[in-house]
Amino acid sequence: MNKPSRLKSFLFGLIGQAYVYESADEVREAIAENAFTTSPDRVQAHTHGAGGLSDSLAFQPGLLDLHDDLHDTWHYLIALKARARDLGNAALAEHLGDAADSTRDVLQAVATAAENTVPSPALPANK
Repeated sequence: MNKPSRLKSFLFGLIGQAYVYESADEVREAIAENAFTTSPDRVQAHTHGAGGLSDSLAFQPGLLDLHDDLHDTWHYLIALKARARDLGNAALAEHLGDAADSTRDVLQAVATAAENTVPSPALPANK
């Protein structure tokens, strides 16, 4: 795989550009490498953080932050879809639309989970 050096990536960043791969295989390899390189640390950090949660309300701040991040991701995917369509790349626009739809579904599930962090009020006892 033709992988850019850190210096090359840094220099591209200084001028507002990024390195791009020239084949689908290179893209798949880059995605896999990024996932496997960062996954162990992320898993450990998330597992450690979740282990410190003491009640349902403690889940709320993280879920709200996650919802905000996902909402931003959804808007980004919608913007990319529109641009791909403007450029005449219907296949890319369709895949971006699928990704946006999936993200919307996750957004809804995270919102429901966040709502369920609030304990239900106790029902009054019958006399």
